[in-house]
Amino acid sequence: MTFKKISLIVIIATASLIAGFLYHQLSLSNNNSQTDLLYELNLTDSKEQKKDLAQYKNDWLMINFWATWCAPCREEIPELNDFFKTKKIKLIGIALDDVDSVNKFTKKIPIKYPSYIINDINGVKLSRSLGNERGVLPFTVIINPKNEVSQVFYGKVKIAELNQYLKEVLSQ
Repeated sequence: MTFKKISLIVIIATASLIAGFLYHQLSLSNNNSQTDLLYELNLTDSKEQKKDLAQYKNDWLMINFWATWCAPCREEIPELNDFFKTKKIKLIGIALDDVDSVNKFTKKIPIKYPSYIINDINGVKLSRSLGNERGVLPFTVIINPKNEVSQVFYGKVKIAELNQYLKEVLSQ
Protein backbone atom coordinates (compact mmCIF):
# COMPACT_ATOMS: atom_id res chain seq x y z
CA MET A 1 0.00 0.00 0.00
CA THR A 2 1.15 3.45 -0.68
CA PHE A 3 1.63 6.13 1.92
CA LYS A 4 -1.36 8.08 0.53
CA LYS A 5 -3.71 5.11 0.92
CA ILE A 6 -2.57 4.42 4.47
CA SER A 7 -2.94 8.11 5.35
CA LEU A 8 -6.44 8.18 3.86
CA ILE A 9 -7.46 5.08 5.83
CA VAL A 10 -6.12 6.62 9.08
CA ILE A 11 -7.96 9.90 8.40
CA ILE A 12 -11.23 8.11 7.62
CA ALA A 13 -10.89 5.88 10.69
CA THR A 14 -10.15 8.87 12.93
CA ALA A 15 -13.09 10.83 11.51
CA SER A 16 -15.35 7.80 12.03
CA LEU A 17 -14.23 7.43 15.65
CA ILE A 18 -14.81 11.11 16.35
CA ALA A 19 -18.24 11.04 14.67
CA GLY A 20 -19.20 7.92 16.63
CA PHE A 21 -18.07 9.46 19.90
CA LEU A 22 -19.99 12.69 19.24
CA TYR A 23 -23.13 10.78 18.23
CA HIS A 24 -22.92 8.70 21.41
CA GLN A 25 -22.50 11.80 23.58
CA LEU A 26 -25.44 13.56 21.93
CA SER A 27 -27.67 10.52 22.26
CA LEU A 28 -26.85 10.34 25.98
CA SER A 29 -27.62 14.00 26.55
CA ASN A 30 -30.99 13.67 24.78
CA ASN A 31 -31.85 10.41 26.51
CA ASN A 32 -35.48 10.08 27.62
CA SER A 33 -36.19 10.09 31.32
CA GLN A 34 -37.31 6.90 33.02
CA THR A 35 -40.95 7.95 32.88
CA ASP A 36 -41.13 9.07 29.24
CA LEU A 37 -42.12 5.58 28.06
CA LEU A 38 -44.87 5.41 30.67
CA TYR A 39 -46.49 8.70 29.71
CA GLU A 40 -46.41 7.85 26.01
CA LEU A 41 -48.52 4.71 26.52
CA ASN A 42 -52.17 4.11 25.90
CA LEU A 43 -53.07 1.02 27.89
CA THR A 44 -56.21 -1.05 27.91
CA ASP A 45 -58.38 -1.31 31.00
CA SER A 46 -60.45 -4.36 31.92
CA LYS A 47 -63.33 -3.07 29.76
CA GLU A 48 -60.91 -3.01 26.81
CA GLN A 49 -60.98 0.81 26.67
CA LYS A 50 -57.72 2.56 25.77
CA LYS A 51 -56.52 5.02 28.39
CA ASP A 52 -53.81 7.63 27.93
CA LEU A 53 -51.35 7.48 30.84
CA ALA A 54 -50.23 11.07 30.20
CA GLN A 55 -53.20 12.05 32.41
CA TYR A 56 -51.04 11.09 35.42
CA LYS A 57 -48.14 13.34 34.47
CA ASN A 58 -46.98 15.94 37.03
CA ASP A 59 -48.77 14.25 39.96
CA TRP A 60 -47.59 11.98 42.73
CA LEU A 61 -48.23 8.56 41.21
CA MET A 62 -47.85 5.07 42.59
CA ILE A 63 -47.82 2.21 40.08
CA ASN A 64 -48.23 -1.38 41.17
CA PHE A 65 -47.17 -3.98 38.59
CA TRP A 66 -48.92 -7.30 39.16
CA ALA A 67 -50.26 -10.46 37.51
CA THR A 68 -53.17 -12.79 38.21
CA TRP A 69 -50.82 -15.78 38.54
CA CYS A 70 -48.63 -14.02 41.15
CA ALA A 71 -49.57 -15.05 44.71
CA PRO A 72 -48.01 -12.03 46.51
CA CYS A 73 -49.73 -9.75 43.98
CA ARG A 74 -53.11 -11.28 44.79
CA GLU A 75 -52.43 -10.90 48.53
CA GLU A 76 -51.56 -7.20 48.35
CA ILE A 77 -54.50 -6.01 46.23
CA PRO A 78 -56.99 -5.83 49.17
CA GLU A 79 -54.37 -3.86 51.15
CA LEU A 80 -53.86 -1.52 48.20
CA ASN A 81 -57.63 -1.08 47.92
CA ASP A 82 -57.66 0.12 51.54
CA PHE A 83 -54.58 2.25 51.00
CA PHE A 84 -56.15 3.87 47.93
CA LYS A 85 -59.14 5.13 49.95
CA THR A 86 -57.02 7.16 52.33
CA LYS A 87 -54.16 8.69 50.36
CA LYS A 88 -53.62 11.80 48.30
CA ILE A 89 -51.33 9.99 45.89
CA LYS A 90 -52.77 8.56 42.69
CA LEU A 91 -52.54 4.77 42.49
CA ILE A 92 -52.79 2.66 39.38
CA GLY A 93 -52.27 -1.02 38.78
CA ILE A 94 -50.67 -2.43 35.66
CA ALA A 95 -51.34 -6.12 35.11
CA LEU A 96 -48.80 -8.06 33.08
CA ASP A 97 -51.53 -10.35 31.88
CA ASP A 98 -54.44 -10.65 29.47
CA VAL A 99 -57.90 -9.07 29.67
CA ASP A 100 -59.79 -12.35 30.20
CA SER A 101 -57.58 -13.43 33.12
CA VAL A 102 -57.84 -10.00 34.76
CA ASN A 103 -61.64 -9.91 34.38
CA LYS A 104 -61.98 -13.40 35.85
CA PHE A 105 -59.67 -12.45 38.74
CA THR A 106 -61.42 -9.16 39.55
CA LYS A 107 -64.76 -10.95 39.91
CA LYS A 108 -63.24 -12.69 42.94
CA ILE A 109 -61.06 -9.84 44.19
CA PRO A 110 -62.21 -6.42 42.98
CA ILE A 111 -59.65 -3.69 42.34
CA LYS A 112 -60.92 -0.30 43.49
CA TYR A 113 -58.24 1.82 41.82
CA PRO A 114 -57.62 2.27 38.09
CA SER A 115 -55.96 -0.78 36.63
CA TYR A 116 -54.56 -1.32 33.17
CA ILE A 117 -53.36 -4.33 31.22
CA ILE A 118 -50.22 -4.77 29.18
CA ASN A 119 -48.78 -7.93 27.65
CA ASP A 120 -45.94 -9.65 29.47
CA ILE A 121 -43.07 -8.56 27.22
CA ASN A 122 -44.04 -4.88 27.06
CA GLY A 123 -44.97 -4.90 30.73
CA VAL A 124 -41.57 -6.24 31.71
CA LYS A 125 -39.92 -3.61 29.49
CA LEU A 126 -42.00 -0.85 31.12
CA SER A 127 -41.34 -2.04 34.68
CA ARG A 128 -37.61 -2.30 33.95
CA SER A 129 -37.61 1.24 32.53
CA LEU A 130 -39.05 2.38 35.86
CA GLY A 131 -36.40 0.64 37.94
CA ASN A 132 -37.42 -3.02 38.21
CA GLU A 133 -33.87 -4.26 37.70
CA ARG A 134 -34.71 -7.56 39.39
CA GLY A 135 -37.68 -8.31 37.13
CA VAL A 136 -39.92 -9.27 40.08
CA LEU A 137 -43.64 -9.08 40.70
CA PRO A 138 -45.22 -7.41 42.41
CA PHE A 139 -43.22 -4.28 41.80
CA THR A 140 -44.31 -0.87 43.02
CA VAL A 141 -42.84 2.46 41.95
CA ILE A 142 -43.50 5.98 43.20
CA ILE A 143 -43.16 8.83 40.69
CA ASN A 144 -42.97 12.43 41.91
CA PRO A 145 -44.58 15.50 40.27
CA LYS A 146 -41.30 16.17 38.42
CA ASN A 147 -41.96 12.84 36.66
CA GLU A 148 -38.96 11.20 38.31
CA VAL A 149 -38.87 7.78 39.92
CA SER A 150 -38.78 8.60 43.61
CA GLN A 151 -38.92 5.15 45.25
CA VAL A 152 -39.26 1.50 44.30
CA PHE A 153 -40.56 -1.45 46.29
CA TYR A 154 -39.70 -5.01 45.24
CA GLY A 155 -42.14 -7.77 46.12
CA LYS A 156 -45.26 -7.34 48.22
CA VAL A 157 -45.27 -3.76 49.44
CA LYS A 158 -45.29 -3.30 53.20
CA ILE A 159 -47.99 -0.71 53.81
CA ALA A 160 -46.26 0.60 56.97
CA GLU A 161 -43.04 1.27 55.00
CA LEU A 162 -45.03 2.84 52.19
CA ASN A 163 -46.92 5.10 54.60
CA GLN A 164 -43.68 6.14 56.31
CA TYR A 165 -42.05 6.97 52.99
CA LEU A 166 -45.05 8.98 51.79
CA LYS A 167 -45.29 10.81 55.10
CA GLU A 168 -41.69 11.93 54.68
CA VAL A 169 -41.88 13.03 51.04
CA LEU A 170 -45.38 14.50 50.99
CA SER A 171 -44.72 16.69 54.04
CA GLN A 172 -41.77 18.43 52.37
